[in-house]
Amino acid sequence: MKQLDFPYTFSGFSCLDFTNCFAALFMHLEGIRADSEYKCAKEQGKRCDHCGHCGYTLRGMQGQLFFLFDTVSGRSATVNGWGGKPTAIYREFYDTEDSIEFVTGYAGYAYEKHTNDLMRHIRTSIDSGTPVLARMKDSKNGSFRVITGYDGGKLSMAKPTGANKQPKSAPRLSEIDSVYVITGKTERKYVLLDALRRIKRVMDADRAAGAWDEYIRAFEKFWDRLKGHSLRELKRLHEYAWKGTTWNCHNFQQGFVAYKEYERMPEACRNRLWEEIADPRLYELCNKIDWATDNSHTHQWQLHALYETRNWKKRYYDELEWGMCETAAGILRQVKEDDEAVYGAVCEMIEILEEGSP
Repeated sequence: MKQLDFPYTFSGFSCLDFTNCFAALFMHLEGIRADSEYKCAKEQGKRCDHCGHCGYTLRGMQGQLFFLFDTVSGRSATVNGWGGKPTAIYREFYDTEDSIEFVTGYAGYAYEKHTNDLMRHIRTSIDSGTPVLARMKDSKNGSFRVITGYDGGKLSMAKPTGANKQPKSAPRLSEIDSVYVITGKTERKYVLLDALRRIKRVMDADRAAGAWDEYIRAFEKFWDRLKGHSLRELKRLHEYAWKGTTWNCHNFQQGFVAYKEYERMPEACRNRLWEEIADPRLYELCNKIDWATDNSHTHQWQLHALYETRNWKKRYYDELEWGMCETAAGILRQVKEDDEAVYGAVCEMIEILEEGSP
């Protein structure tokens, strides 16, 4: 029997996908442990206005790393297709081998993927003190697990504390599709400039597909189509609008605001990944992203309010139905405008970093 100590939790902004699991594993690899040094201001009896995203607790730091990896992978820059359906670029970037290779390369770790003789590879890694990332055959409760031990042929995993869709038990070997074994720390293969180019590629793809425009068009000129829609169809229209707003802006925002904490962050909490974002040349652009994503977040809540506060058992008179649809279209136009502001900031960052070091 072999069991590794793994005190790390997971982000509540995702299920146990690769990024969420790797963020926790990264903390183990970097040797970040529970200590008074990591306590946030509130825990030390001091005022803390941003405790929910504080990077000085194990849970808070895992959350910040999750936001960072989710952002640099390009996933948090994606827009969901109509009705919440994944777009082509989302399917290309989310939990794919390409994203795994990029995130680990960005973090500066090498790995090996194995699809055969899984138990042997798991035991070897666990015996050497390194947990294993396992991709599940069935991803309904999250596509990955962090394997932290074994007892004969029985596996144990990191407790899924904090994550969405928490699995009730550790996986059986037969439920695992493949394992990813970290083989050591390396020079970083990718840096912030690579991540920004990746993000721009995602945003360009969404623009080419007209993702936001599809949502806006669904509500525009609705007066001409109003009488032909049933109450059920109207409900679905508004439901699709809020399903399409998946709060990616929150993850994206947090990926770029770590620079605000960097200078006052305890030395032991700092790492090479945040040094680039703390580049003073990017300060104002990070502020622009912070503002635009926060504004988008607020407007997306308005879409939720439109859907959740009305009586969907009642059909209103046409002018009121039209007014609700026009309000939704106006909100979506603002969300698109906020997205354009973020896109502009990303493009400016790329230009600055392509010019070289300060």
